[in-house]
Amino acid sequence: MHNIEMPEDYALVLQQIQENGQEDITNLSESLHIRRSRLAHIIEALKRKGLVRLTHDYHSDLWIELSGKGQRLVRYLWPESKLHPSF
Repeated sequence: MHNIEMPEDYALVLQQIQENGQEDITNLSESLHIRRSRLAHIIEALKRKGLVRLTHDYHSDLWIELSGKGQRLVRYLWPESKLHPSF
C-alpha cells in the first residue's frame, strides 16, 4: 500500500468497528463521541471507498462492518495490534 492520508475520525471509526467486529450507528456514535450526523457522513464516505458495508439483521437494525478492503487497511495502519482476527 502507498502512503495513506485519512482524517483521524475516519481512522477511529475503522478501528472501533474492527475491535467489535461490527457496530450500529448509535453505539458507534456514543463510544467515539461523534455526532450522529457527522458519523453518518463518515460512514457514507467509507462505504463509497469500499472500506465498510452496511447490513440489516432480522430486527431491521443497521450494522456497519469492515469489508475485506477495510480489514486489510486496518491491518496496514495498525500492524502491531493484537485485535486482528486471523483471516
